[in-house]
Amino acid sequence: MSQYTEMLKLRAETLSPDDDGYEESLLEVASLFRGFDEALTAFLLSHGYGGDPADAQAKAQFLRERFRAAGIEPVPRGIRGWFTPNRTISRKTAFQICFAFVLDAAGTNEFFRTVQFERGFDCHTVSEAVYYFCMRGGLPYARAQAILSRLPDTERRKALPRGDVLYTSTIVAHIEAIRDEERLIRYIEDNLEHFGYNNVTAIKFLQGLWASIAGSNGLAAREGKLIDESRNAFHPDRRKRPVCDSRSREVVEAEIRREEELMRDDYVVSNGESSTWTIYTQILGLDRSLEERCAPTRSLAPVLTRNVLLPLRAADCFPNRQTIDQMLRGETGDHEPIRKLIIFLVFYTFWAKKLVESGSAFFTAGYSDAGRCLDTINKYLLDAGYPELYPGNPYDWIFLWALHDAHPLEAFRSYILELFIAKDSGSA
Repeated sequence: MSQYTEMLKLRAETLSPDDDGYEESLLEVASLFRGFDEALTAFLLSHGYGGDPADAQAKAQFLRERFRAAGIEPVPRGIRGWFTPNRTISRKTAFQICFAFVLDAAGTNEFFRTVQFERGFDCHTVSEAVYYFCMRGGLPYARAQAILSRLPDTERRKALPRGDVLYTSTIVAHIEAIRDEERLIRYIEDNLEHFGYNNVTAIKFLQGLWASIAGSNGLAAREGKLIDESRNAFHPDRRKRPVCDSRSREVVEAEIRREEELMRDDYVVSNGESSTWTIYTQILGLDRSLEERCAPTRSLAPVLTRNVLLPLRAADCFPNRQTIDQMLRGETGDHEPIRKLIIFLVFYTFWAKKLVESGSAFFTAGYSDAGRCLDTINKYLLDAGYPELYPGNPYDWIFLWALHDAHPLEAFRSYILELFIAKDSGSA
């Protein structure tokens, strides 16, 4: 583990919302995360580059030489621009870098995890299935292109097929058993219709997680009941009035207006009939006033965008209501929103179960609970073909930090509140 990763891992394990200067510490941590430019520089330094780490021209020239030596033509354009903040590159270009440095399949997955901050191979995509075959066998980029030239393009499907589906793990197992290019080509041609969709396992996982969260006996409604009873000042039971109220109409109306104002501080809670948006805002821990700010568009985007506490890689594809609804409809999509949603929902279901089983909204985590939560999230990610949580990824760090707190859900929700505060303060 690199010094950079170790530092962020330590901060995730030790920083507490109860610490003095907690808000300043969060801001400091947010400033530590590498963008693609810095992560690529670190990769080059560990793979033969001996020049000045700050010299973008020298780094670009080093990359061009590696591309040419690996027979990757034409060499990608605009390489120098990769070393400016907030730049990204395509998945195809990222794979070209991996070929240029002769990385094997495991090394390529690690590059995507720690430099590209994305999922590695998606073998439901023809080109990436071929790349996987070639990298496992030590074949160069030119061979991968020669194989791809013999295969037709596939049209991407918006939704999963209604009939049988071919899981990514099955495709991977077949590719790993193939030893020659002709058999690979025949296998892809024979199953071409299954290369038009992706994230099958992930979507099934997410639908199962949401089924345990929503509904009359779901985790959200059960947790919501505990929150309402113990944390909301104007729980319905405490708002009941005597049958014979002799106070004047004006006095009663004034009290109602005051209560309505105070209710804005109550947390949003869901019940068995609540919408996706209500459940989502409960998971985030929003009070009614914050929910009302977001309600017109049912989106947190205005708060997340250009927020100093949320680096771009964390804000990009942050879980939202729309992604949840698309997942429930079985629509396929980009990898990053789905990976982030898996982390978000697994984290919530793990701790909400603990809280509901304890019967208290003030549940305190046990000694080994953090490790179990981490293992659970990583298992879901790996089984769905995604990389494990990585402390150097700013989105992953939020959850790695929160799960180490004595009150993990409260810690996560406190972070969300800090995002609103940072935005309101004008520093975001």
